[in-house]
Amino acid sequence: MASIGRLLTACYARPWSNSLLSVNSRAWPLPGRTVSKPVSMRIPRYSWFAHYAYQIETLTRRCYGFKYLVVIYMRSLSRRLALALSMIALLVAPARLALGQSNSAENAPLKIGYLMDSLKIERWQTDLDIFQKRAKELGAVVLVETAEGDDELQLQQSQKLMDSGVKVLVLVPHDTEKAARIVSAAKARHVPVLCYERLVRDSDVDFFVGTSAEMIGELQASWLARLAPKGNYVLIGGSSSDFNAKFLRDGQMRVLMPLVDRGAIKIVSDGWAKDWDPAEAYALMSKAIDSTNGDVAAVVASNDGTAGGAIQALQEHKLAGKVLVSGQDADLAAIIRILDGTQTMTVYKPIGRQATLAAEAAVSLASGTPVKNAVSIANGTRTVHALLLSPMVVTKDNVKQTVIKDGFQNLETIEKSLPREKWPN
Repeated sequence: MASIGRLLTACYARPWSNSLLSVNSRAWPLPGRTVSKPVSMRIPRYSWFAHYAYQIETLTRRCYGFKYLVVIYMRSLSRRLALALSMIALLVAPARLALGQSNSAENAPLKIGYLMDSLKIERWQTDLDIFQKRAKELGAVVLVETAEGDDELQLQQSQKLMDSGVKVLVLVPHDTEKAARIVSAAKARHVPVLCYERLVRDSDVDFFVGTSAEMIGELQASWLARLAPKGNYVLIGGSSSDFNAKFLRDGQMRVLMPLVDRGAIKIVSDGWAKDWDPAEAYALMSKAIDSTNGDVAAVVASNDGTAGGAIQALQEHKLAGKVLVSGQDADLAAIIRILDGTQTMTVYKPIGRQATLAAEAAVSLASGTPVKNAVSIANGTRTVHALLLSPMVVTKDNVKQTVIKDGFQNLETIEKSLPREKWPN
């Protein structure tokens, strides 16, 4: 707009060059709007100086796609003035339109893309709800896609979110190796990627928010080993395509291997539950019970879903409550089993705090501002900035002081599911 004003001022400074532009264009009245026939019109070259006249012609070409500019002469000052004003109108209209679009874009809320693996497991809906609430408080809108374990679909969903204009991707990958394609695609489009809970290995991830899976594995195994230092152990891992499941197993074996080497314990079954499916865990546990005639001291189940599948098999053989079982996530069903005596423990990750920090980090990444209090962790061949939270063991003795105190589980709901003598203290 300022440029147009300067050019108009210049035209009255040199009134000795009278001219008019005759225009033939197929783009009228605005760029991107076409007509079936050429449009001919006469537009004033109202700058009376060749340098400014050239700028006016250039602006006109850019705004309207004019093909031909033919100069003819005009001598009436009044006509020159009238036609000059018409020229300003032609140039001002698209400028006002562009300015309006710019202001609209600036006022639009920040878009965050959230790629979920699945919402079948209870805890993931909790993560998502808390994340969306905090993002909304920060003025952002969250666009969510759920792949339900389909890697190709998750890749397509990432493209869809980026096409919609998200400024950052929050990724909970199904397969942490195949998800590297999502990270590469985002990098090509300059969209930062925040991995939530599951870290994509050997890829250019911008940030990670979660807990140490190895530490969780150590907590699970050490708690059971303290209660059952001898006997037969069953290991039920999560999805073999999830690096977190493998890190959990590394942490578990760091505790158990010295006991195995001493002959104190024996691992009689070591399996993986595809997609963390409780039905897979049930099948693995049933097979282990049959192969040992029920002689099992402990089951190191990697999460509460697999623990539930294993406990179902134990119940069918009247072994529930006699065999130690670990878990992870502090699901409602797991808390009830712990208070009922069929599950020994679970590992609680402060999901409320974790999801809140992830939302804040996502907004920071999208805005190009640094995330406070970040640490660096290994990502295979790379180093990634991260916010790591500390997990904690939950047993029947501290349910009230942990998951209920944090508001993660509801006391009234738990009490309705159990007789009074089994209510948390």
